[in-house]
Amino acid sequence: MSKKTDSTKASTESTFRDPSAWARTLRETVESVAIAFILAFMFRTFEAEAFVIPTGSMAPTLQGRHKDIVCPQCGYQYRVGASGEVDRESSEFKQLCAMKTATCPMCRYTVDVDDPQNRSQFPSYNGDRIIVNKFAYDVSDPQRWDVIVFKYPENSKENYIKRLIGLPNERIRLHWGDVYVAPLGSDNFQIARKPPEKLRETLLPVYDNDYVVPKLIQAGMPPRWQPWAAPGTASPWKVSDDFKSFSTAGSVSTRAWIRYQNLLPDDAIWEAVQHGRPFQPPQPTLIHDFYAYNDGDFPPGCNPGPTPEVPVGDLAIDCTLNVKTAKGAVILELVKGGLQYRCQIDLSTGDAKLSISGKQDFAPTAKTSIHALGKYDLRFTNVDKQLLLWVNNTLIAFDAPTTYDHPDSFQPVRQRPMPGLEQATDLSPVGIAADGGADIDVSHLNLRRDIYYVSQDDNVDSRLKLSAIDLQNDQFFMCGDNSPESSDGRYWRNQNFVDRRLLIGKALFVYWPHSFNYLEISDKKIPFPYWPNFSAMRFVH
Repeated sequence: MSKKTDSTKASTESTFRDPSAWARTLRETVESVAIAFILAFMFRTFEAEAFVIPTGSMAPTLQGRHKDIVCPQCGYQYRVGASGEVDRESSEFKQLCAMKTATCPMCRYTVDVDDPQNRSQFPSYNGDRIIVNKFAYDVSDPQRWDVIVFKYPENSKENYIKRLIGLPNERIRLHWGDVYVAPLGSDNFQIARKPPEKLRETLLPVYDNDYVVPKLIQAGMPPRWQPWAAPGTASPWKVSDDFKSFSTAGSVSTRAWIRYQNLLPDDAIWEAVQHGRPFQPPQPTLIHDFYAYNDGDFPPGCNPGPTPEVPVGDLAIDCTLNVKTAKGAVILELVKGGLQYRCQIDLSTGDAKLSISGKQDFAPTAKTSIHALGKYDLRFTNVDKQLLLWVNNTLIAFDAPTTYDHPDSFQPVRQRPMPGLEQATDLSPVGIAADGGADIDVSHLNLRRDIYYVSQDDNVDSRLKLSAIDLQNDQFFMCGDNSPESSDGRYWRNQNFVDRRLLIGKALFVYWPHSFNYLEISDKKIPFPYWPNFSAMRFVH
């Protein structure tokens, strides 16, 4: 035996023989454990704390109890709120309130999630677990658009999580879905615009053309994206066999458009398609603040029923542009209130120019990276009275402000335009044009919309009493991202604001979205309880 081992053994033996030495060792151990607990408690108290999201008031930014659904028709994955299955007072499952159906936001196919054959496919999962920085507002003030955890003003034992909309010493007004701000005591309201990094993360899905269902179109359902041409003429745009991409093949002699119309198949159409029966194609509708998350069907008495939807005009279009010849131009167009908001990009120089119909003094220009052959990811948005353009996820800087001041209200134009006409309306709210001999392909068309903050102006909810709110020192106004289903400052009975003393901290990171009970390898699901859902871990924006 080595001297080191003998020495260690002797030390241990002497400790057990000497009561005072044993007491010191025990004391050091207890002190170490106590200090560890104290440090952990201090970290939880002053630095960070974990919270569980119980409801869907912040969906889709944060998920409460929900079901993950993969549409059996188009393959789109979406979530539907299942908070109605749980009694929040007792945290017990309510069997009578089990969800019955869910509707896909892409193809609008309704799946029976309560059918015995489907029930095991669509389990309910608990809400996201998030880390909250409790120290953030000790060193800096809360910023508009932060996601904040706070104590509910009408019950300080209950924690809420919402997005910060109004700051101290401001007047806040929600008008046509947007947030307007004025100094306290003033009626000079100005729109509050989301920073680009916040806007990019809060846009909500309308329709992603990668999830088009070919068999639906082959049965007689008009595709939502179509080439448009003047009556009696053929469009130079060619549509792929799967209806997901469009190509000009260098055959454009004049400006030629593909346009989106909100053509929504209903249950009757789906039933006719599945049984091979003829059906009446739908008419185009306006884009509304539809949330698939809120569209789960529950038995009577389990939820308040569907919330009336309002038209939304703030839109964003993403697409992939494949430039095959450096000539001509591509035009991205978003329509709101009958006005055309456009971004035209010269494919030989990469020069971009913004325009608004009827506004001659609005013509910001910029240089982009589109000056060579190849593929480019484009995003064009018209949100909060501002036009923004991204190329390959880089925000483009224009030589003049891209904000505008009109109109003060959103009145959608419902007149259906004739194919080939330049003056589109809100019933054909998005278009992409090839001009000047452009030889391009367009694919991955993804239409999204802004959050629409329902207000008294919309006349859809008798509980809304708020027209404008005055915030004093240390008072904050909060709203949920899931505007139709959020209990927030618009609805609270006793006060519409949150005092600074009730703020807990800033939401930072979703560290544990719901786990899986399997590990998927090469399309095989291997049983593995509590496998982490790594892809859904994310920072909160």
